Amino acid sequence: MATTDRSQDVPVPAGSHLAPLLDAAEAGRLLAVPASWVLAEARANRIPHVRLGRYVRFSAEELEEWWRARMRGPWRARGAASLTARALLVDRQAEQGKRSDH
Repeated sequence: MATTDRSQDVPVPAGSHLAPLLDAAEAGRLLAVPASWVLAEARANRIPHVRLGRYVRFSAEELEEWWRARMRGPWRARGAASLTARALLVDRQAEQGKRSDH
């Protein structure tokens, strides 16, 4: 059963959570880069984005997945940081496995 989002009167599937899309300035703050860089990368199709007419918007979830896939550098072999990093990696791999099953 679908409910209605009263702020925009748009049917939303029950139990779904739609995060608001970000503009270039908000995406830039999320990535700690200038909005001009975000727009240039979107124009070049190097970062995930959606075009809504003349507007370009970004999903925080997609941007996070994008930058995590590009992480570089040494992994710690010991300590709490390594446990956290490994847990995140295992969670991400399990989530990607679930997506490919559908």
